[in-house]
Amino acid sequence: MIKIGSIFSTGCNAAYMEEAGSVSKISNSGLRPETEIAINTEYGAFDNSHQVLPRTQFDETIDEESTRPGQQTYEKMVAGYYLGELMRLVLLHLQRRAGIFPKSDCSKLECRNAFDSTILSAIEEDGTDSRAAIRDILRRFHLEPTSCELIICADLAETICTRAARLFACGIAAICRRKRIESCHVGVDGSMFSNYPKFGKRAATALREILDWPEDSGDPIMLVPAEDGSSIGAALIAALSLR
Repeated sequence: MIKIGSIFSTGCNAAYMEEAGSVSKISNSGLRPETEIAINTEYGAFDNSHQVLPRTQFDETIDEESTRPGQQTYEKMVAGYYLGELMRLVLLHLQRRAGIFPKSDCSKLECRNAFDSTILSAIEEDGTDSRAAIRDILRRFHLEPTSCELIICADLAETICTRAARLFACGIAAICRRKRIESCHVGVDGSMFSNYPKFGKRAATALREILDWPEDSGDPIMLVPAEDGSSIGAALIAALSLR
């Protein structure tokens, strides 16, 4: 049964149904307490006070250079719009501090938003020993990587995307705990979820750890594509706030 709708694309958000009696802001609306209403969480703005999420110096740079500094903290650590820029910033840091790509023209690496999330996906999909696909991607930016630098890029893409998936799972787990949901489907819409095969598995693994499911059990809370039936309605609610 679909109980949560989520967006995971260039932005992130989630929506679910809540009893009116549990929402203090509408306590005087005249609705019956048991009436179910759609809650648009807007949880992309979680931790704008920067008290909870463990941000890196690269997260701070993304925030400072964004069009909305100090806002959408959680989204900037999770959503596809920012993941490519996060990788670029880390590579630029390694180039300046550790001297990677010493024989390359790194001017394109200096350009803001030169990387996008599709680059990370393509890097992760290259499972060959030669890592030829990663080399071809980096050559678009005039970078001539060594074998060691190819491994660094592969590991970095995996780390960034795994962190995003695990943080995404935290938002879903928070809703499940609030509603005491023990079993349901979560309808997820968005390019990052549909086009990034490893994302769903990583998020599911994180949910299992957060919610402490027995190792020998299946996944009682499952992430499913929003195109599957009734989940699209809930996902649409979440999408409205991104317009």
